Amino acid sequence: MTGRYKVLVNRKMGRILVSGKPEDLALIEEGWRVVYEDNDWRNAFEYARNYADKHDYVLEWYLEEEKEVLKDALIN
Repeated sequence: MTGRYKVLVNRKMGRILVSGKPEDLALIEEGWRVVYEDNDWRNAFEYARNYADKHDYVLEWYLEEEKEVLKDALIN
């Protein structure tokens, strides 16, 4: 089973992205690769943060996805 949230890495650029947007899979054609997938945004973000720390990469994510998760946490 594949997860909704992907962690994509571009080693040449030193960047890592957490994304739930299917259109970001087009980045694979530009040298990015998927290194992790999860249905939980927090798990994907935590993985990406640890990866970025380990390799000294720039970590990127979409604020609207984070806000959605935080909003859901407040409701529940």
